[in-house]
Amino acid sequence: MIPTNIITIYGRKPIAEVIDNQAINIWRLHLSKTNKQSIILNQIINAAKKRNIEITEHSRKQLSFISKNMRQDQGIACDIELPKMKSFNDYLSNLKNPNKGFLFALDGVTNPQNLGMTIRSLTASSCDGILINAKTLKNLSPLAIKASAGSIFKSKIFVCENVSDALVDARKKDLDVIALCSNSKNSIKNFVLTKTSVFVLGNETTGISEEVRNIANTTLNIPLMNGVESLNVAVSAAVTAFMIQDSGAN
Repeated sequence: MIPTNIITIYGRKPIAEVIDNQAINIWRLHLSKTNKQSIILNQIINAAKKRNIEITEHSRKQLSFISKNMRQDQGIACDIELPKMKSFNDYLSNLKNPNKGFLFALDGVTNPQNLGMTIRSLTASSCDGILINAKTLKNLSPLAIKASAGSIFKSKIFVCENVSDALVDARKKDLDVIALCSNSKNSIKNFVLTKTSVFVLGNETTGISEEVRNIANTTLNIPLMNGVESLNVAVSAAVTAFMIQDSGAN
C-alpha cells in the first residue's frame, strides 16, 4: 500500500540529486522502456539499486500518466516521501489547545519558484505548518523543489482538497484566519497574536481570493515605503513569519 505522504517528481537532474540524498525516503523509481542509455540515467539506476529502491519500467504513455508531464519528465519519475506531511483534518483533530500558534495557507500560489521559495522561508521559521491544496502538491515541479533548496523535505505540510473549505473548518475550531492584503488598513506592526492563527498568502497576480476574504476574521498589510505597492509572496511570507515569531508566538 502506497503511503499517503507521497509526491511524484520527474526529470533526470532533480531525481539524481534526490536519490543521492540518504535522508530522503524514495518509494519507487519509474522508467520509460524507451529510454536510451546515458551517464546520468545509469548513475540514477545504480544509486537506486544500491539503496534497494524498487525500479519499475513502463511504456512511454504509462510513464506520462505517472509524471503528469510528458514533455519534461525525460523518461523518468520517482515517488518520494514527505515525512512531515499530513492532512489538515488530522492537524485540526489533534489541536487540543489553540493558543498562540501560527501557520500559513497558500491561496492560489502557483508559480513554481515562488512556491518553492515560500516553502523555504516558512520552513525556516517556527510556524506550525503550511496548508496547501492537493492539486498544488500533485503538480509540484522540479523547479519548485529546487527553489525550496531541499526544505520541502523538512516542511510540515498540511494537505487539503480546497483551501477555502479548510479555512472554514479552521474557523469552526476557533482559529483566526488572517488574510495578507496590500490594501488592508491594518498594519502587521500593530498585530498581537492571541491564539492560533492561519495567515493566508494570495496568488502572485490576483492576491487573496474574494472567497477567502469573506472567510477571514481580518486582513493585515506589510507597510511599504518609496511607492512600492507589493512584495513577492515568498518575501511576504518571510516577513510575516519572522515578525510573528519574534512577537512571542509558540
